[in-house]
Amino acid sequence: MKKLIIRGVLVVLVLFVVAVGVSIYCLGSIVKKGVETVGPQITGTEIKLDSATLSLLSGSGKLKGLLVGNPEGFKAASAIKVGAVSLGVAPRSVFSDKVHVKEVRVESPEITFEGGLKGNNLSRLLDNV
Repeated sequence: MKKLIIRGVLVVLVLFVVAVGVSIYCLGSIVKKGVETVGPQITGTEIKLDSATLSLLSGSGKLKGLLVGNPEGFKAASAIKVGAVSLGVAPRSVFSDKVHVKEVRVESPEITFEGGLKGNNLSRLLDNV
């Protein structure tokens, strides 16, 4: 009976380690899916992301090919395009009250400002948020 309990605990432990490993490995695709799913609900516009990479151990992350669409009623295809956004944080600070951000880098940003009788696209985006 004791061997059966030990084997059961070991199986649960192995499954937990595998689940954590798979989650860490798939973290980038989880972030990508989250940005593309929750982002449009928040902004009321289309949001696309080419890829996301995260490293929990080093505290770094990168989003590539971020596109925020224009709100309805504006002609330009997008309000914001960013080639890449990199972020570096102190890994241990993530679990504290204050997150220590070491670096934020935005590469190839394009912001389209489009005005009309009903206001401008960027203000409309902010109103949605």
